[in-house]
Amino acid sequence: MKFFIKLNTISALYALALFLAIELIINVYRISDITGWDWDHVYFIIAIINVIGLLLSTLIFITLTRKWMIGSKHSYWPLILWLPYFILLFAIIRGLLPIQFGDTLFPRYSLLIIGSSLLFPVYILFINVYASPLRIDEDDVPEGRF
Repeated sequence: MKFFIKLNTISALYALALFLAIELIINVYRISDITGWDWDHVYFIIAIINVIGLLLSTLIFITLTRKWMIGSKHSYWPLILWLPYFILLFAIIRGLLPIQFGDTLFPRYSLLIIGSSLLFPVYILFINVYASPLRIDEDDVPEGRF
């Protein structure tokens, strides 16, 4: 049961990381309206936030994968399980903050969102491969795992 909770927690964190990056990109007009900054300034700030978030989340995910998933044959399930959490987050936000009349999403953002959603499983695979040791010693594996 503990592994199930850890697996779903890490999958939800993967979904949250991508969701936050995409929501920042989608809501540029809202951020610009609230802060009063030009769109170019908001784009620059969001790009910096996304790069820093990518680096920090990568470190966190590698650490969590090494800590929670070592020695498990089920460590690759987050490649699939992030998607329901991602869809759920989008459904909740679209219900709470609908796109208002006159607000449009430019085609280049749609391509960025689709591309990042399609490449995100590759990112998760990279993290799982990098975090997995080449061989596992018996003293590295928590008790009751094999």
